[in-house]
Amino acid sequence: MHYIIDGYNLIFSLTESKDSLQVLREKTVHSLKILFAKRKISGTLVFDGAHRRDEESGLSYPSPLTVAYAPKGQSADDYIVELLEISKNPKQCTVITNDKGLSRHAKSHRAHVLSNQDFISWLKKPKKKQGNVEPVETKRNIDRLLKIFEERLENPEGDC
Repeated sequence: MHYIIDGYNLIFSLTESKDSLQVLREKTVHSLKILFAKRKISGTLVFDGAHRRDEESGLSYPSPLTVAYAPKGQSADDYIVELLEISKNPKQCTVITNDKGLSRHAKSHRAHVLSNQDFISWLKKPKKKQGNVEPVETKRNIDRLLKIFEERLENPEGDC
């Protein structure tokens, strides 16, 4: 699954900070990169406007999260819809937004949609540990093991 995040929509829905947009973007990028790495998921965080040279783009080194800026004259919403249109399998994409219009567009391309709050809650929730799962023995496997055991009883000098 690839997650496509409507950047400013996420920021403005989760914070009422008086920080500058640049500071809010940097904090968001940093936090999401950590959470994406922990979850071992990939995604694209899309912002309106051109990339500023003094900001981290996420494109200069491998990362589970790519930061993209919509080209001049195009909104982040339109950029996200374009990503879905060119995707080979939009069913494997989840768009993260509270924007109802973008949600409708994403669903029309058969992409999944999650609200910002639901996505952040899921990201922060501890991953379930795989733990020690008890094997389930089938009749076929028990018969196979019984045959091996009986063969070894008949020929005790064979393998260990």
